[in-house]
Amino acid sequence: MLTALTPPMAHSSFSTEENSRCVDSLLQPPSSTDAKAGSIARTTSASTHHNEQFVVTERVYTQQYAGIYFTRLNKLRPRTFAAAKERWGSRAAGKAEPPPAVPRVLDVRPGQVCYIVGTVYIEMPLKPSILDEVTKEHWIVAPPPREKYKSDLDQVVLEDESGRVSLTGAILKTTMLVTGIIIAVLGCENAEGKFEVIDICYSAAKPQPPLPSLSEDKYVAFVSGLNIGGGNDGLHHEILVDFLTGELGTPKDQERSASIVRLVVAGNSVEKLKQSDDEKKMHRNRYGAETATFNAEPLRMLDTLLASLCHSLSIDILPGDADPANCSLPQQPLHPALFPTASKYNTLNCVTNPSALDVDGLMVLVTSGQTLDDVFRFVETEDRLEMACCTMTWAHLAPTAPDTLWCHPYKDEDPFVINSRPHIYVVGNQPSYATKLIDDEKYGTTRVVLVPPFATSKTLVLVNLRTLEAVPMVFGTASA
Repeated sequence: MLTALTPPMAHSSFSTEENSRCVDSLLQPPSSTDAKAGSIARTTSASTHHNEQFVVTERVYTQQYAGIYFTRLNKLRPRTFAAAKERWGSRAAGKAEPPPAVPRVLDVRPGQVCYIVGTVYIEMPLKPSILDEVTKEHWIVAPPPREKYKSDLDQVVLEDESGRVSLTGAILKTTMLVTGIIIAVLGCENAEGKFEVIDICYSAAKPQPPLPSLSEDKYVAFVSGLNIGGGNDGLHHEILVDFLTGELGTPKDQERSASIVRLVVAGNSVEKLKQSDDEKKMHRNRYGAETATFNAEPLRMLDTLLASLCHSLSIDILPGDADPANCSLPQQPLHPALFPTASKYNTLNCVTNPSALDVDGLMVLVTSGQTLDDVFRFVETEDRLEMACCTMTWAHLAPTAPDTLWCHPYKDEDPFVINSRPHIYVVGNQPSYATKLIDDEKYGTTRVVLVPPFATSKTLVLVNLRTLEAVPMVFGTASA
């Protein structure tokens, strides 16, 4: 490290000749031994992206959205039946014989204790409707958007290819359920024709790859919501760059920075363009249609920030709902032409949202937060960390797509199905930092991390690949 130099005081006891020799020695280039002693080599790692399932090769929008529901059910139904058979066995309702598995919803007999598998659909009166768009066309004031769709009038339905059946039972009030998840329910049909639920079981995941044994600490850094161009000063961005490049902090901090093998930017890197009504009127053409407006300055600033990091660090950048990318999930990678300087480095990787990555044998799954934001509207609780953990239990990243979350209309596949739980699951752009370690003897260990926007929290999260420990780094200033 270079230390700050102060000029000699007037009463210094050094002679003019001694001062001259001191200045001459400072102006000389450092020797090879000094340079070797002052340099710290960054730790390396082997990484591979596994985003083939999230890449949309053919953008066809002629098919119906029902295909993705049928594909999801066909993928998860065998795994759910297997988990239900193992869970309930012969202990249901105190009977010696195990309850039978009914293959179709409409084959349930009244009064027979059994279990069925299907897709959850929740009828919610407060959920947005296409009629809201019709009211706008007729100059009727549409209801304001709601933060939550949950209400006491909601009805839970289980459906498959044969039909649907209404679910009831006290367990439904204490269980987090959203539209689109695949579950198995144990119970019987009551006199009202509804299925009385006793217990609920979810899909079984494939065995997780074993945790690799690392001999040294290696960190993956996660940041989201940089919001460059959003009126926030660039001082904290400079501090972030200095920390990641090892130019900030004590020698111990620099050693930790040298152990960071990768930076993942989880969406919302630039400011979302907002226009007032007056600005919209100014940008209308002579036919009355609004013309597109674009400000390239935030992208130029982001390109400069990434270029200052790419020379010493591998970076994965995901698109978010505020970035110039497609709105429907999975979001496709940001085009490299948006970063003319940073894209010259092979360390910059523009990836999809969601994104899957293998780092030294650990599976890392990252999203920019839209999936969890939509689940938040379906449930009564405010605990987003619990919702993130439930997505691992449900074996699905975006169950509410395409019901209330924009999604590509897949026909024969569902890329959001989780076959094997990742070792690290990160959700970006969440209100606050939170983390939890899920340790399951059957399905493995998963570190769940919620990363807040850097623009408001000034927080960078480091996850240790050796111990799966998550450490938040907050970059504050005296004025803040």
